[in-house]
Amino acid sequence: MTVMAATSSLRPEPFVPRTAGTGGAVLALLLLLTACSSPGEEDHATPTAAGSDEAMTIVISEFSYQVPDTVPPGASVTVRNEDDVGHTVTSDEPEIFDVPVGPGEEVTLTTPDEPGQYPFHCIPHPQMTGTLVVG
Repeated sequence: MTVMAATSSLRPEPFVPRTAGTGGAVLALLLLLTACSSPGEEDHATPTAAGSDEAMTIVISEFSYQVPDTVPPGASVTVRNEDDVGHTVTSDEPEIFDVPVGPGEEVTLTTPDEPGQYPFHCIPHPQMTGTLVVG
């Protein structure tokens, strides 16, 4: 008689000690939290209002801007043009930012270092306006 071993692509469950009462649940939670961090590692993540990528993205679609509520000073923000024509993200105040974005392209804009409200427009389509809030 031949016995064949079955293989599985499933990962084994991590070992979690089980004890009676609520103490076991607390111990299991502490072990889980400890396993999720490295010694000396600190969390430097900045909270965001939406998904991590979308919270730092200006989307141009149907000749309008969709702008994040607030972005950090000096941050890199993705500008994604979903239209079939080119646009710009140009600050109303000269020399703050001026980013051309071709159809279907994504480019990066660096936000000003000073907190504040920065109105902007599209040079070829002046009816397109928005405000970048840096805070």
